[in-house]
Amino acid sequence: MPDPEPGAAQPRAGAGEGEAGAPNLNRLARGGALNLVGAAVAGVQGLALVFLVAHLYSQRIAGTFFAATSLFIILQAVSWLGTDAGLLRWLPRHLALGDRAAARRTVPVALVPVVATAVLAGLVLLGTAPWTASIVGAGDPGEAAGMVRVLALFLPLAAAQDALLAATRGYGSMRPTVLVDKILRQTLQVAGVVTAALLADDAIWLALAWAAPYLPCLTIAALWYLKISRAGSAADRAEARPAAGPVPPVRGRAGWLPLAGEFWRFTAPRAFAQICQTAFQRADIVLVAALSSPREAAIYTAATRFIVISQLVTQAVQNVMQPAVSRLLALADRAGAQRIFAVCASWNLALAWPVHLSIAVGAPVYLGAFGPGYGGSGETVTVILAMAMLVATATGARDVMLLMAGRSGLSLINQSTALGVNLVLNVLLIPPFGIVGAALARACGLLVRTLLALVQVRRILGMSPASAGLFWAGGSALVSFAALPLAVRFAAGSSAVALACALVPGAILYFALLWVGRERLSLTAFASLLPGRRGRAAHGSTGPAPAGPAAPPAAETTSARSVHAHGN
Repeated sequence: MPDPEPGAAQPRAGAGEGEAGAPNLNRLARGGALNLVGAAVAGVQGLALVFLVAHLYSQRIAGTFFAATSLFIILQAVSWLGTDAGLLRWLPRHLALGDRAAARRTVPVALVPVVATAVLAGLVLLGTAPWTASIVGAGDPGEAAGMVRVLALFLPLAAAQDALLAATRGYGSMRPTVLVDKILRQTLQVAGVVTAALLADDAIWLALAWAAPYLPCLTIAALWYLKISRAGSAADRAEARPAAGPVPPVRGRAGWLPLAGEFWRFTAPRAFAQICQTAFQRADIVLVAALSSPREAAIYTAATRFIVISQLVTQAVQNVMQPAVSRLLALADRAGAQRIFAVCASWNLALAWPVHLSIAVGAPVYLGAFGPGYGGSGETVTVILAMAMLVATATGARDVMLLMAGRSGLSLINQSTALGVNLVLNVLLIPPFGIVGAALARACGLLVRTLLALVQVRRILGMSPASAGLFWAGGSALVSFAALPLAVRFAAGSSAVALACALVPGAILYFALLWVGRERLSLTAFASLLPGRRGRAAHGSTGPAPAGPAAPPAAETTSARSVHAHGN
């Protein structure tokens, strides 16, 4: 079955006008709010993990741990095979067109290759543990080899968990990802690291404490997916039951082979793109450990950890954006997809820029929190990457738009080009400049990837993240978290007290400016979160109602609701 072009799919019979009309920003806001809670918790837990490892272990052990876990995450991305993007594209499309049987079949089509690849990658990592340890743990290869072996055992569990959580998001449920991956797993990891440090100052126990939470999280993710998918099947059988006689079996319109073919034709390029993307985020830590030292890798990890907060915020917005855009493109609603793109870009900037600007201005305070040995060149690294992230977060979820429009090949080109720039510059710049060279390499790669995708989305899809809300949020953040804190720093120095005296009134000013520009930013969509407002906002967006007769109540069918019911 050929991959349908965006806009070619037609709404299923019986869909109401409201279902294929303007995007429901109220539902998007509810799903986004839940994801933002998870992103906030995960961001705090991620910083806490680095902070605890930096304080409870030597810089040698900390650097080896950060390099080994970075390698684990790269191999995890290899094992995913791009199935998260594939599931988030195809599941909402099947559900929007009323084909739940095809949706159910898509999940094992994705899951089986993921688990097989992860098992193979784990076996390879086990077999090459001594050689790998000589690269990431130059100070003590024996201890590093034990750490690598422990991580290899948990690689298949981590890959399976992520694939199942992606499937729940494809069904429109954001809660499993937030509760299981963002909150539970990271909480268990932080608690495990503290427990391991109290019981034994050993790198192997540290690796086990970090990896072990994947086992209970995988179990919960599997049970949650089964609950969601079976609930949809039961609803379909209830709708299909005749007045008398047996219940007919539910049969999908697509067989296994055509379904697998269309899924992997889209997903295969994304597999390589995802590997490039994860390697882009983590390879520099491994290269710093190999070309410089594990101690420098520990400093570099601490200096760049703030980026994870921005990535979690971006992911929180994208998790609700992906199925919505996929569904709108399947229903030929390009105007709705453009609106989602622009609104989510302004929300992303409004959330991310305060973090990057505050970290850049307060770099001495930020690095000082990790210990006396983390300052110096680490501050320069923080400022360089904070500036690069301002550009990246101001241009919206460009890669999501390409993927949901079926342009996974372009995503691969962008990611591989950025990775190539990053790796070449790392090899050239780390020996003479150390971690500052690594930061410059990563910033250049990030800008290349951002500009390529931005131009492609504009030329191919005719869409842009620019809006009045985007410029309002950017100006408000610059005034509140750059101009004001810099003025205070020049006047009172760079102490923690001076930074707090700047950021507190800056935050108050920022919230006031966002409130003034709430219509530009479509923040009124979040009114549906307030008690008594959800019912009134549930059937419309924040914009004017579309012309024509109102959609009948039948438009809210099970298939449509499953795409947007983010609170499942």
